[in-house]
Amino acid sequence: SKATVSVLNCPPLQPLPASTMSAAIHKIRKSHRANATKQELTVAQVLYDMCQKSNNLKAALSGFSINSAKDISVSDNKQACVVFYPLRFIRKVKKVQKNITQTLEKKLGKTVLFVAQRKVQGKSMAPGVTVQRSRTMKAVHEAVLEDIVYPAEVCARRVRQLTDGSKHLKVYLDAKDKDRSQSRLDTFVAAYSKLTGRGVKFGFMSDAALQQVVA
Repeated sequence: SKATVSVLNCPPLQPLPASTMSAAIHKIRKSHRANATKQELTVAQVLYDMCQKSNNLKAALSGFSINSAKDISVSDNKQACVVFYPLRFIRKVKKVQKNITQTLEKKLGKTVLFVAQRKVQGKSMAPGVTVQRSRTMKAVHEAVLEDIVYPAEVCARRVRQLTDGSKHLKVYLDAKDKDRSQSRLDTFVAAYSKLTGRGVKFGFMSDAALQQVVA
């Protein structure tokens, strides 16, 4: 059986009237365009405008469209936007993500994360049938984590088994990314919990090989 990882039960914003839609609508996947929210149309418009102003960006995002853009609650007075997109575009998106993220955050007034849409494939009961490693729950959760913290790099993961049987995940990011990532850690925690149903804490590591943890 297959289940999509990243289903968020967030109240949608009201769709914009059809008269306000433009060529930017093509930056939203075809099957979702008719029901696109105001926020998704805004994301699409920003991406479209940026592509029109930059030939390099236009080439990098040729054929690119988002699946959806959902809000998650970080705290009582803070929200973040998670933009989901097809996995096949992940390499292209990573190359320009820093630039488009900064522009979207200025436009939306909130932290923006890009997460590639992935599926977890359940274990098959049929004999001789194996699940691709990239579709196991562990692999998908690891990949989602890397998307959430990008462009920061994950140096190490530590899983502790607690006495009540639960597991505690501690993730260490590269210390060179600390200045940029420190203020976003609460968003990373909220997004990872929302998308995977699991908790996580973050720290920083200056040298992964020597396991040097930064306070």
